[in-house]
Amino acid sequence: MFKAPAPKERITIDEAAVIDSVMASNYGKYSIAKKGWLYVGEDNRTYLMRVVQQARLQDGADGDELYFIASGASTTEGDEVGLYGVFYVRPNAAGDGLSEISNPAIHAGTRAVQPEDVRFEALSENLWGWVVKTRDGENPADVRAVTRNVVLAPHGDQIATLAEFLAAAEHTPPDGCAEAQARYDRYQAEQTAAAAAATDADDPHTEAEYEEPLRCEKRRWSYRTATVSGNVPVPFTVSVSGSMNGSAVEAKSWKLMFDTKSYSYNVPDELKY
Repeated sequence: MFKAPAPKERITIDEAAVIDSVMASNYGKYSIAKKGWLYVGEDNRTYLMRVVQQARLQDGADGDELYFIASGASTTEGDEVGLYGVFYVRPNAAGDGLSEISNPAIHAGTRAVQPEDVRFEALSENLWGWVVKTRDGENPADVRAVTRNVVLAPHGDQIATLAEFLAAAEHTPPDGCAEAQARYDRYQAEQTAAAAAATDADDPHTEAEYEEPLRCEKRRWSYRTATVSGNVPVPFTVSVSGSMNGSAVEAKSWKLMFDTKSYSYNVPDELKY
C-alpha cells in the first residue's frame, strides 16, 4: 500500500539566536564592552554594528521568516561614515534548516542608520521590504545635506534595490539667501557668457571652471504606499513641500510605478537629485 510522505514540520525561528549567529558570521565577534559587533569593512574602517530593526513573520509557506537591518558608524573620531546591512532569513528548500539572503555592507552616507530611519513595508501580497533613510552631509551651512529613501527587498537569492528617491534636502548659507542667490545669478551670467564665447570661437570646451553655487533650500518629500493587492509591488506616491530660495515650493506629487522587467520602480530625475 502506498504511504504518503509525512508533511514537513514548520520551522520556527528563534529571533535572538538566529540574529546572533548571522551577525557573528557577517561581522565577527560581539563586543560586550561596546555592546555591538566590531566589523572591519573593505575600506579598512572599523564599524560598530547593531541591529536597528527586526520583524519575524509567522505566516510563511514553510515556516517563520525573519527580516532585520544592522547599522553602524565608523569608530574613528570625526570620521563621518556609516554602513548598514540587510538580512532575510527563511526556511531552506530542503525544509531542514534556514537560508540567508543578505547584503551586509551598504554605504549609509555620513551617519549610521537609526531605528527611526527604517520602515518595514508590505509591497505586495507576497513581498515585504524596507524603506531606509540614508543621509549625506551633516552641516547644512557648509554643504547641501541630502536624505534619501532607499527601497530594498529580497529578490531571488539577493537583496534588490527597488528605488532610491529624495526624502529631504537642506542648505542654509551663513550669509543668507539673498547673497546665495546673487552668487548663483553671477554664476549663471558667467555660464551664459562662456557659452557665447565658445560659440564665437568655435570652441565647444570653453566653460566656467567652478561648481554651481548652492542656494537656500529646505525641502521635504513624503511618501505613501497604495493598498496591497496582487503580486505586483504597489505604487509609491511622493509629495514635496518646503522652500527653495526663501520661497515656498509649488505642491507637486509623483506616482512611482513598479516595472516588473527591471524589477525596480520608475523614478523621475526630479526625485533623484
